[in-house]
Amino acid sequence: MSKNVSRRKFIAGSTVLAAAAQGLKPAPEVQASPGCPADWKPFMNQYYDGMMDIIHSIRDTQVGVIAQSMKKAWELKQKSGTLYANVVYGHFGTYYASQQRPGQPWVLPSYTTLTKEQIDAMKAWDFLITNIVDDARKQARERGVYVVGVTNNYFKFRETAPGGLREDRMQLSVEEMGNAVINSFTPWNNGLVTAPQVPQFKLCPSTGTVQAAVYWACSASLANLIGTKGKGSGSEPAALYLDLTLERFRCIGADMPKIDRVASTMAALVLEKHARLFVYGEPFPVDGDRTGNMFVTDAVGAASGSMIAQGYKAEDVRENDIVLIGSVRSNQPQEMEIAQASRKKGAYTLAFCPFSADGDASGTRLYKEVDVAFNTYSDESEGVIAVEGFDKKVCPLTGLTGNFVHWLLIAQWTEHMARRGEMPYYWQGFHETGGREYDNSVRPYFMKRGY
Repeated sequence: MSKNVSRRKFIAGSTVLAAAAQGLKPAPEVQASPGCPADWKPFMNQYYDGMMDIIHSIRDTQVGVIAQSMKKAWELKQKSGTLYANVVYGHFGTYYASQQRPGQPWVLPSYTTLTKEQIDAMKAWDFLITNIVDDARKQARERGVYVVGVTNNYFKFRETAPGGLREDRMQLSVEEMGNAVINSFTPWNNGLVTAPQVPQFKLCPSTGTVQAAVYWACSASLANLIGTKGKGSGSEPAALYLDLTLERFRCIGADMPKIDRVASTMAALVLEKHARLFVYGEPFPVDGDRTGNMFVTDAVGAASGSMIAQGYKAEDVRENDIVLIGSVRSNQPQEMEIAQASRKKGAYTLAFCPFSADGDASGTRLYKEVDVAFNTYSDESEGVIAVEGFDKKVCPLTGLTGNFVHWLLIAQWTEHMARRGEMPYYWQGFHETGGREYDNSVRPYFMKRGY
């Protein structure tokens, strides 16, 4: 679908219908954004194809590395080594692996932060998988800690462009730090959307979703090794997790015409009704009393993300605003109350969530309480991988599929804004060369326009 040039005529028709349903002016007949070539690929298609390519690449080339790394982790655990996971860069990464997350086997305990003191206290036979690159982690490896690095856009790796990151991030690479490296195929400049209106960087981040895919694939591998006392496969559970990720992403891809219609309506609301975008999701406890939501933290203020998104505040929502609710379970009372209250105020309410729980769609559900809902096609109440020694399936997909829907929607909303000659402002990462300066220069314009 993404490479079918005739798709534009289809999109044009769906855009008119969506706008008419909301009592808004339809967008002009769909054209490529200003400055685009004749064979231009819409932003959501760029994002879809980019993410599918990344997960395919991990599946095709990195399963062996994952299995070998987790075999090492299991062996060190047998020698009384302590296992640490610190795959947290990318805003999504702060909360997706909370210990309280349904389906989390906690075989790779996830630390949101590891201080230098904590790292310095690690001993030989300990194991650390991390996507942060620094001297403390390199020194840990040198004294016997087994360090597995995961490539990402925030730190230097072999594909980082010369001078692409700020100077302090260019001093040490993940390859120089780790005993082993898992290539996440996250592009060094993070975004998956090339917009001619913003040549400085790419839009719509991939990092959080991809880093989560690597972490859960590793967790599935290690859980199977632990459950089988080292006799089971380390590669098959990781491969299955990635295969399921691709399968669910394809299901979501079939809904892209619907995503396009909703994105067009969102653009009309922003331009004609001065709508703001609020994002909410159920909080997960992290590091004791810290709580937050993986979807919200990726939507609000992330590198390569749109400036328009802000955290939900009930008192700020007004008529014609857009309220986006991300859920991993769809039957949480607080999420449904927020949807109901927002609709009562006249806001345009959206949700992405599973439409059932383990096949059961009965009862009150979030998707029944909003104007439009997107199915994340991940209805498992726990994880998706069955492994020996664990009572429930491990390693959830709801976070990955939910975030995928979210960025497809934002990418296509941006496309519709650009078609109307109103390209929205985006954040460039502070870690990129010139990122902070760029953000400081455009932020006043965003504050004036609101998008």
